[in-house]
Amino acid sequence: MNSSLVTTGPEEFTVGSTELMQSKAFKGGLLWNLVGGSARLLMTDPDGTDYDLAATPQNGGASVGWTVPNVPGTWVRAWKLIDSTGVIQISVPITFRVVLSPGDPF
Repeated sequence: MNSSLVTTGPEEFTVGSTELMQSKAFKGGLLWNLVGGSARLLMTDPDGTDYDLAATPQNGGASVGWTVPNVPGTWVRAWKLIDSTGVIQISVPITFRVVLSPGDPF
C-alpha cells in the first residue's frame, strides 16, 4: 500500500497565541478522506507533559485550534488519523518551538 502523511505548520509559536494546527493526509497518492473517522494531535512539552487534542477530520487532513501555553522550549507533535473504515496512520513526530515573544530564543 502506498500511503503518506504530511504535516504542515509554523515552526515557532508564541505563548498565548491561538493557532490553527493542520495536517494534510494522502493515501495511495490521493488526498485521504477522513470524514467519518477521527483525528488527534499528540504533543509533548519540554517538561514531559503530554497533550492529546481532538481534531476535526476532513477530506484530506485534519485541523484543531490550540492556545499556546506558557511552556517555552522545544515541543514534539504528531498526528494520529483514523478513517471511517478504521485504517490508522500516525505521522512521524516533528519538533517545534514555543517562545515568550517573537524572536526570543525561548
